[in-house]
Amino acid sequence: MSHKIFAILTGSDVDSYPVDGVDVSNLDYVDLIGYIRQADVAEMLKCIHAKYMRITDFTFTYTVDGESTEEYSCAGSEKRYLANDVVVDSGYLDVNGQLSLNYDPNQLKNSNYLLSFIADGEWKEETTFAELASDKYYVSGQTVTLSGGDASVWALAVYHTQSGVLAWTNISDSSVPAAIRGKNIPVTIGVEHMYRVQSVTIRGTFPNTKVMEMGNTSIVGYVVDPPDVSGDITVLDTDNEIVALLTTGTITDADGYGEYGVDEYEERTLALTVQLRDPADNTTAKKTIKIPYMRITSDGITSNVGGQLTQTFSFMSNDAQCIVYSGGVPA
Repeated sequence: MSHKIFAILTGSDVDSYPVDGVDVSNLDYVDLIGYIRQADVAEMLKCIHAKYMRITDFTFTYTVDGESTEEYSCAGSEKRYLANDVVVDSGYLDVNGQLSLNYDPNQLKNSNYLLSFIADGEWKEETTFAELASDKYYVSGQTVTLSGGDASVWALAVYHTQSGVLAWTNISDSSVPAAIRGKNIPVTIGVEHMYRVQSVTIRGTFPNTKVMEMGNTSIVGYVVDPPDVSGDITVLDTDNEIVALLTTGTITDADGYGEYGVDEYEERTLALTVQLRDPADNTTAKKTIKIPYMRITSDGITSNVGGQLTQTFSFMSNDAQCIVYSGGVPA
């Protein structure tokens, strides 16, 4: 519906999102918190916390007769079910490298007081005051102290506290549509608006190897390779325009032969742009996804009795770029 979830997952400012967009390579590590409501009162029944989860793949799906969706998968090694409330406090550290919490944190089974402490985008290790070392933190009452921290550091503290400190709140965002369907999602290849598009799917995976160490029950981290970005475009097959575009670069017969070989796909890269527009105002773009250099890797035609003739083109991003914009693509 908008750029907001993607902005959060890439560590971008939702309200001051970069004009030039953000590439999917910025999808990184996150903490996930799930809140489950009690049936009879507006309080938490339990909470679920997953720490230091690496985003491993994503899928953006757009269809002619369905709502646009985005799906992210992630992996990690620490997950807890908690009987009371999970709180996130944030702010700049003070001159002493300290952050004040709003509530008393419950001590965990591993003797820590915080589920996570993230400073300047890095997950820090908890220790005791007696064993405090550089880049580690300790907790005393409602005060978190980061060794070497200063007032320029923005930090987040995630912790388990007593029940009832957080009231259940229904999520609502009036700034975005309830959903955006295919009728409000134009597709452009190169500079040509593509007609009769039935679906576009964009997938990305982050090939990774988890790093473990002896004496540690948790995953230390991941070695991540550049992403693989691929997908499919399905169109109603009524003419040669899209084949001409993908092989010669224009929807007209640029070569003048009226002949298009599949080997010509390898010679051509074109930009793929998918724009999500506000259903209440079809001239306003809420979000745009652009692959600057798309290359076709295969195609196929589907014909069934009683069905429409369709052509499906599989593609990949030639340089692994897939950029998400807030609104339209800047000129």
